[in-house]
Amino acid sequence: MRPFTETLPFADALRIVLDAATPIVRTESVSLADADGRVAAKDLVAAVDVPPFDRAAMDGYAVVAQETTAASVDAPVPLVCVDRVFTGQVPVRHVGRGECIEVATGAPMPAGADAVVIVEDTVRDGDRIAVMRPVTARQNIGPRAADIAVGQVVISAGQLLGPSRIGALAATGVTTAHVYARPSIAILSTGNEIVAPGQPLAPGQIYDINRFTIESVARRNGGVVASLSTAGDTLEDLRAAIDAGTRHDVLVFSGGSSVGERDLIIDAVRERGDVIFHGIAVKPGKPTLFARIGNTTVFGMPGYPTSCLSNAYILLLPFLRRMARLPAWEPKTMLLPLARRISSVAGRHQFYTVRVVNGAAEPAFKASGDITSMAHADGYIEVPADVEVVEGGTEVRVTLF
Repeated sequence: MRPFTETLPFADALRIVLDAATPIVRTESVSLADADGRVAAKDLVAAVDVPPFDRAAMDGYAVVAQETTAASVDAPVPLVCVDRVFTGQVPVRHVGRGECIEVATGAPMPAGADAVVIVEDTVRDGDRIAVMRPVTARQNIGPRAADIAVGQVVISAGQLLGPSRIGALAATGVTTAHVYARPSIAILSTGNEIVAPGQPLAPGQIYDINRFTIESVARRNGGVVASLSTAGDTLEDLRAAIDAGTRHDVLVFSGGSSVGERDLIIDAVRERGDVIFHGIAVKPGKPTLFARIGNTTVFGMPGYPTSCLSNAYILLLPFLRRMARLPAWEPKTMLLPLARRISSVAGRHQFYTVRVVNGAAEPAFKASGDITSMAHADGYIEVPADVEVVEGGTEVRVTLF
């Protein structure tokens, strides 16, 4: 056994992790269909006007505005409709004196016309149109380039692409987006007792939980996941697994980071790189390792599922988002009374899971090894390292998952 002689305060650990999160520089092109949630890697400058022509903004009649100046309900202005234009059609007739052309919303404006009288302000009798309300020049027209003009920056480098921005790209006629690559995350579970779900359990074995929880956190926060085969509790197995994992931007392993006789991952990591810290003054999640091997950042998470997932939320998640150039995570919070008294370990910053029940924060934490401490919770409260008891009824800030 090699007990922790000291642990790093949580605030210091988080600062170190975020300082190490170098934004990814690799780029790639993806189809617009695959661009949602990606980050633009360069400015996109429009090569076309949007719309590319003046168009009717309402259903009605394209007219010469000056001819409608005296129009009223009592004295409508008579015009002759000489053609009709729908969307996707090119007008072939010119609007002359005393004439109009029927237009649909979005249809190109015919030559000679400079306004649209909406259909509700007209009465039609065959080709005879009575205009009962005047219009001014350019009224009810969507001008060419009203939305986007040639040479305009449509999307700026660093912007997160979502439905509206992808729509703006599509409006300019491009088929791909130039984006930053996603960080590659290798995920490794360690331990002789770990078995993949779906396989039979031998005595003393348990199903792998951490691989799936970490994968979910990584995928939701910009990572491309590569799952490695579970490594046994031998230095030989761990060395081979680390060598496979350091082909990626980030290696995240769970288990083997504590102080037991078979917790050998610290030795394997030290052989190949630099351990930045090992042990954080938090509960759950004390036996957490952070290291660097070549160009790969290494997270060593505790084996207990709640400890592992808790530290994935508070350390891995913000690290990945910064590396992937995503906006900083801003979870929703609620101020609620604590349903009942809880105690905390002195000297350790505790992340205590809670459920929101009847307008109060009901403690949900069971044990670090119980995944339902997280699965049956809505969020967590933080108990500072210098606080040992939080009384029921105390107003607490709940950070929602």
